[in-house]
Parts: sequence; C-alpha cells; structure tokens
Amino acid sequence: MGKKEREQKRKIIQGTLRCTRKGSCFVIPDLKGEPDIFIREANLGSALHGDKVTVHITGYRHGKPEGKIDKVLKHANQTVVGQFVQLRRSQHVVPIEEKFLYDIEISPGDTLQAEDGQVVFVEITRFPIAGRPPVGRVIEVLGNPDDQGIDIEIIIRKHNLPHVFPSDVLEASEEIPHEVTEEECKRRVDLRSVPTVTIDGETARDFDDAISLHQSSDGHYHLGVHIADVSHYVIQDSALDNEAFKRGTSVYFPERAIPMLPERLSNGICSLNPQVDRLTMSALMELNDKGKVINYRLCESVINSNERMTYTNVNKIVTDRDPIMMERYSSLVPMFDTMHKLTLLLIDRREKRGAVDFDLPEPVVEFDDEGQISGIVRSERNIAHRIIEEFMLLTNEIVATHLNRLNIPSLYRIHDEPDPKKAAEFAELARGFGYKFNFRGGRVSPKDFQHFARQIKDTPEERFLSYLMLRSLPQARYSAEATGHFGLATKLYTHFTSPIRRYPDLIVHRILWEVLSFNSDETNHHKRGKKSQHTDPDERKPVDAGSLDAVHQLQSPPLPQERIEELTDTLDHIASQSSERERAADAAERELMNWKKAEFMAQHLGEDFEGIITGVKEYGIYVELKDLFIEGLVHISTLVDDYYVYKEKTHSLIGERGRSFRLGDEVRILVDRVDRDRHLIDFSILDVRPVRRKGKRHSKSNSPQRH
Repeated sequence: MGKKEREQKRKIIQGTLRCTRKGSCFVIPDLKGEPDIFIREANLGSALHGDKVTVHITGYRHGKPEGKIDKVLKHANQTVVGQFVQLRRSQHVVPIEEKFLYDIEISPGDTLQAEDGQVVFVEITRFPIAGRPPVGRVIEVLGNPDDQGIDIEIIIRKHNLPHVFPSDVLEASEEIPHEVTEEECKRRVDLRSVPTVTIDGETARDFDDAISLHQSSDGHYHLGVHIADVSHYVIQDSALDNEAFKRGTSVYFPERAIPMLPERLSNGICSLNPQVDRLTMSALMELNDKGKVINYRLCESVINSNERMTYTNVNKIVTDRDPIMMERYSSLVPMFDTMHKLTLLLIDRREKRGAVDFDLPEPVVEFDDEGQISGIVRSERNIAHRIIEEFMLLTNEIVATHLNRLNIPSLYRIHDEPDPKKAAEFAELARGFGYKFNFRGGRVSPKDFQHFARQIKDTPEERFLSYLMLRSLPQARYSAEATGHFGLATKLYTHFTSPIRRYPDLIVHRILWEVLSFNSDETNHHKRGKKSQHTDPDERKPVDAGSLDAVHQLQSPPLPQERIEELTDTLDHIASQSSERERAADAAERELMNWKKAEFMAQHLGEDFEGIITGVKEYGIYVELKDLFIEGLVHISTLVDDYYVYKEKTHSLIGERGRSFRLGDEVRILVDRVDRDRHLIDFSILDVRPVRRKGKRHSKSNSPQRH
C-alpha cells in the first residue's frame, strides 16, 4: 500500500450513497476528483440509497477503494412505495424502487388493512441496523397494480412530489379576487389597446407569457414581452409562497399536471387568458433592423390579450399561408409575419456568438378513446415554437443584465463548462464516426459544439450524435452567482418568463418589482416582498429604474444595503431548493415516460423493429427503436453466435469471428420481454448493418431547433 493510500485510509470522507439495481453500492464523495468508494452490504450500516453519509476507506481492490459507512448524516427518504405481501404469520412490503435493497417489515397493527398484492405507501419507523431489515407502517393504500393511473400515483410518492394543496393554501387562493381592479390598472402602464397574443400548445391551460410586436418606418422592431405578474398575488412568506417554494416547479405528465400554484391562480387570475384584463410585468424592447436591442423598458403593466393562439395555427399562417387561418386572424397576420422576420434575425445573432441549439425531439404519448396507449410519436416543432423561444430567451437576458448592472442580488440560470474528461471522450467518439470535434488544451467553447452540430446536420446519425453531445454537457441549474450559461454563450441569463410554473421566476419578479418601485412615492395596497424605503424621499433620483438609461444614471444599487444583504443571505438556499425540485420533477417525468413506453411495448411482444445502437456495455448493447423513442437492452447472453469482448475505448463488442456491434450501427431486433414494473425492455438481434463512419457535410437548414 502506497503513501497516498495509507493517507486515504485515515480520512473521513463525506458523500452520497448510490446503489444499483444489481445491489452494488458506492459512496460518491462530495469533493470533486475523489474516486467512488465501493461499500459491501455488511458495511452499509443503516444507510440507504440516496443518503448523505460519512465513510472511511478499509482497503483497496484492483486499485479501487472500498469502505465502511460510519454515520448517516441525512436520510434521503423516510417513505417508500411498494407492494404489500401478506404471509401466514407476518407481512412486509417489497419496494418498487430496486435500489432500496431491503423488504420492509410491517407490524400487524400498521397495515391500514392493506390486502395482499396491493400497492402501498410506507413510512419507515426504524432503519436497518445490525443485519435487521427496516420496519415501517402503511400510511396510504394506493390501489391494485392494474388500476388506471396507479403509475402516476406511485411516481408522485416515489419522487416526493407535493400534490395536494393544504387547506390554508386553498383558503388563501380563494381570497384572491377573480378580476383585475381598475384602481390597480391606473397605476400601471396601460397596454390594453396594444394587439397582444399568447402562443402555446393545444392542451395548455395556463398562459405565462404574451407578446406584441410592430415594425416602425425606420425598420426598428418594437417588441413587448408581457409576463403574468404572479408576484402581485403570491406575497412573500404567505401560505401560497411557502407552498410554491416547497414545490419549486409544476410537473407535467401525459395525462395529468401537478401545478405549483392552485388552479384559481394558475388557470385563473394569473393566466393571460384572452379578452380579459391581466396584470403583467413587461419588457418593452426596441431592436434595430439587425435584431440588436438598442433600448428597453421594464415596467408593471396591464394587458388584454386579443387571442389565445396555438403553435399549429401560427405555423399555418407563417409557413403554410393557410387561407382559412389567414382569414380567421387577418388583423394579426402582419404581426405574425413580423415575428417571423425578427425571430430569424435573433437566431442568426445567437448563432454568431456561438450559442448551441439542439433540435432534439421529445416523445409524446398518444391515447385512444378508452385511455389506452395507442402510440409514442415525435413531438411536433415548427417556427411558432421558435418565435416564443427566441423572444423569451431575449427577455431573460435583458432582465438578468439589467439587475446585474445595477448590482442587485438575483437568481441566475447557469450552465457550467463541460468536464474536460467528458469532452475528451466525446471528441474521441466523434472521430470514430469521421467527424472532427475541436478539443484544444483541455477546454472547449460553445462554438466547438455549434460547429459539430452543423457537421452532422441532416445526416442519418444526427439525432444519435446530438444526444451523445448533450450527455457530455453538465445540467443547467440555478445560482445566486452569475457564472454564465455555456450552452447559450452568454454571461448573464435568468428565468423570468414562467412565474406560474417556476419558483425562481417568481423570485426574480419580486426583485425586479422592488427595483421598479424604489423611486415611486406611491404606497401599494399590499406587500410583495420587503419594499425599499428611503429615509429621505427627496433624495430619490428622478429616473425610471426599469429603463436602459437607469443603468447609466444610477451609481449605486437602488436598494438599501440591509435589503441587499438580506437577498444575498437567502438566494443561495432558494437556488439550491429550486434546482433540487427541478431535478426531481425531471426524474419523475422521465420515469413515467419509461413506464408508458414499457406498457406500449408489452403490446408488441414477438414483433420486430428497426433501431440504432445507442449504448454499448460489457453486459450488452442498448438499442433505440426508430421513430418510437423507445430503448431496450440486448443482453450479451443472447449473442450466442460468437464470443464477444467489450472494448471500452471504441464503445463496441467485438466477436472472435469478426462480427461487431458499435455505437450507431443500425440493427433489426425482436421484442423478447417487457418488465412493466421495472420499465425494462429486452430485445434480441435479428440483423445488424454497420453504419458508415465518415460523416458528410450538408447545407445549413433553417428548420427550427430547440434550446
């Protein structure tokens, strides 16, 4: 044992316990760069998957550390979803989460009268210790495994998603008026006469954002982005605010949504429904004929949306020139055409600075009249989606830049640079397909990813390689520090445009409102946050704190120092909570989609499909079916025609007789087995067609891409 290993054995390391479906457990150290530590079952103590723990290293095997858990700092879960098992003299619950390595003993008086085979929600009352399994009590009987909607109920509880509003929250929402008062309208910038629309999907029920646009005779674009003023109704530290903070985000499933705010707000007074007055926070921007912002104003406003448009209908107008749609919305057609022109300018400007656009379609579950899954299809994307995305991206940048230049603490949406190791692995993989991915001096720029995306545009392997490129990048997150957004190639970016469904946007609205209110002598009839108070009103500078000129005129932050310090103290916690809730929502949405995919493929056992190899491991190959967005595993044990060896460097399985399976190879598979409970699909190979390894350049496409 070397000196470094001896020193490591004496260290107490803090990290997170992660277990695999096969029962192997590792502690992932909090300190970056430290190796994962393997933990044998006998050394787990009372720790469970996801727990924060301290561990010490007991030895090394093949150069990799093994350890023993000393202490559980924080249990990740106090509850578990599982299937109730009734035996003659005892009862227990088998967790649905396979990474939970124990069955849970249930005392006779703690069953809540659950029946054998039912799905239950269990609270752990005693964690595993000294070889004894955990003990729990049933706190909710969810139903039978085949009940309609049981999958959503399981996933809600498995991912700890708050889904029932407490009574005090509902009571608070009921106290909020149905309509906007004229008194409130008078103190705002009145934009009710300005032609304004919302553009969303057909099934959308809450509308955060509306847009208005016209082009003046000098060629300048006058863009208005109007965001629902949720902070006017959801007051800091109120029951509504505390519940929104707890939830962090709305969660969207194929058949159900779990909103961040009660329906009275999310679909009612806060939603920018057509033909009714609604309170908004507006970004009024002037852009020149090249799409560059030359002036802007941020203000409290009131709008009255003319139409609730859909992406489909706007695309029919802008792209298809559909005569029926153009006649129906004749008064708005010029505005939509102008939106199209401005959007292309904004796309071009972002591309020139190096922003990376991923046109990665998402799966959409389709249901028949009886609620059964009829298909999984590609989500439709068109220029109308891009119009909204570009205008929202611009608005988020404007707000982030404005607050940052005023030295106001705020929340930012950040995206770190790629890990050099992952970037190097991706560069190697790209070379294997005949493409060049720049990787100079251990660092990459957004333009390197952008250049690669252009190389693979419209090639057969575009979607596959785009996903691998995305996997090489870190996740975006929230932060109180403006460290930049790598993917968007911008130093300052925030989330401001969806306060109905994202808590960070609500916080940024509150902060901006404080800045806008700083120079106002008007006393509002309610408290959004802690409104700034100057000791001497006569010392206030006579400028609009929401304009571009204000940034040039104000020499110090337009908030008292004590408020600056208060924001600084709280924003880190809000950023951390919001990022964690976002990850939980994403994981829940992803797992339910995998569940739906397994249900769908269970209807196609024994059928064959075309696919592409998306992953190669020592235990087999992963295949994604073409046009279905469904992935399954071909286990190496089913490859009986040869003896295959895994080559990690080339991401391939190589047979002794020369046959091989590599990333990107096209294959024909047979659906062998589906485990719906574990969301796993097993395939077997019928045929393989190696993909060409040399990419061909194609002309640049103007089709809309997704951020």
